[in-house]
Amino acid sequence: MKKRNIWILVIIVILLIGGGIGYSYLNNQNSSQTTAIKKAKPKKTKKKVDPNKSKINIVAVGDSLTQGVGDSKSVGGGYVTRLKQDIAKKYKVKTNAYNYGVSGDTSTQIISRIKSDKKMHQDLPKADVITVTVGGNDFMHLLQKKGIDLTETDIANEEKQFDVRLKNLLEDLRYYNSDAPIYLIGIYNPFSIYLSNVKNAKTAFINWNKASEQVASEEKLTYFIDINNLYQNKAIDKKVKKTGTNPYLYKKDHFHPNGTGYDMMTEKVFDEVSKTTKDWLIK
Repeated sequence: MKKRNIWILVIIVILLIGGGIGYSYLNNQNSSQTTAIKKAKPKKTKKKVDPNKSKINIVAVGDSLTQGVGDSKSVGGGYVTRLKQDIAKKYKVKTNAYNYGVSGDTSTQIISRIKSDKKMHQDLPKADVITVTVGGNDFMHLLQKKGIDLTETDIANEEKQFDVRLKNLLEDLRYYNSDAPIYLIGIYNPFSIYLSNVKNAKTAFINWNKASEQVASEEKLTYFIDINNLYQNKAIDKKVKKTGTNPYLYKKDHFHPNGTGYDMMTEKVFDEVSKTTKDWLIK
């Protein structure tokens, strides 16, 4: 009888221990499955942050080409207005433009304004894009001074002096803004009518622009945009000689672009600006 009781107790103990182990095993299995299920839940994906700026400021400095003289009344503001519209449309970003173009200004006068214009001093530091037109009036003054006696040597000498002023102008702009890219727009030859007597006049313009491009290349984040060939080719030159007018220039002065001419200029500027978005659009 005693042995029988002992065996009963042994069986009960074994059952209790076995049950405990089984419970523990099942509990661990359930826990593992729960953990596995938790791990299997998809992770929440973070929203992509737009790396682009929410607003772009253009500060345009220069002469009548920046002011937009000769432009159509339907647009106005020359390439500056068009560039603002193109950037806003393509990059879906609010775009402001501050136009500091003054008709007739030479490089010397533009340098003077950069130094003294307090409003410009406020706008330049917040610029994301800076554009510059300069040199056309410097050349025009030389033409007015020399007239029909103008030579290629005269142009070359003026070009060297202009390069010194251009370097100072770009450095003055950089003083107020060390980060924004500067887009320097070269001069173009609208003088097919007036300079037919000047030997190698076309070459002189090409050399002038090459020198300006070299000056720009020596400055930080400064890009040169050559527009010299925009308003002349063999077909246009023939029409100019025959009719005395260029279809892309303002009829009242045969010097500034008309609305179509500014469209063409803007396309060149926008193309260069679009190639360098890393310098002005990305945060």
